[in-house]
Amino acid sequence: MKLTKILGVVAVAAMALMAFASTASATTLEVGGVAKNEAVTIKASLKENSALLTDTNNISANTCTTSTVEGKTSTFTGAAVEGPISALSWSNCTQGNPTVDAKGSLSVTNISGTTNGTVRSTGANVTVPSFFGNLTCTTSNTDLGTLNGKKEGSATMTINAVLSCTVIGTARWSGTYTVTSPSGLGVGA
Repeated sequence: MKLTKILGVVAVAAMALMAFASTASATTLEVGGVAKNEAVTIKASLKENSALLTDTNNISANTCTTSTVEGKTSTFTGAAVEGPISALSWSNCTQGNPTVDAKGSLSVTNISGTTNGTVRSTGANVTVPSFFGNLTCTTSNTDLGTLNGKKEGSATMTINAVLSCTVIGTARWSGTYTVTSPSGLGVGA
């Protein structure tokens, strides 16, 4: 009789675990509303506004009017879709152009109920000339902002991140990037 009760408890626990697992969602990139089951190369460039780096008191450290980022996902579905950055640059900057010491990687996680995703960076290391001197800014699972998905046309990445930077401690990086490829990029669950 005890064995029957134990088996019944185990069966109920197993069913509950399976129900939980079936409700958990994975992140998958979409192109034109179609979920991808392969790596996706993403290219983005700074929109007409500027990328701005300020200290936490909102004092401008450096402003750039040109910036690009490119990477290819190494996973196509999971808790997050991620991959290494292959190109990262800033130019036309007020205090001099930043030097990319390490590009790091990006990950995107679906924001429930939308085709948007939270973008995170790990392992980036950039030396930024600034009013305060050279700042070395790094990322470690840093929330950069939001990938605003679109079924048609160009998605955007809205950057509003707090970076760890030498000399001033932390700095805020803001700007908006247009995803130039692929067209119709979205983040599904």
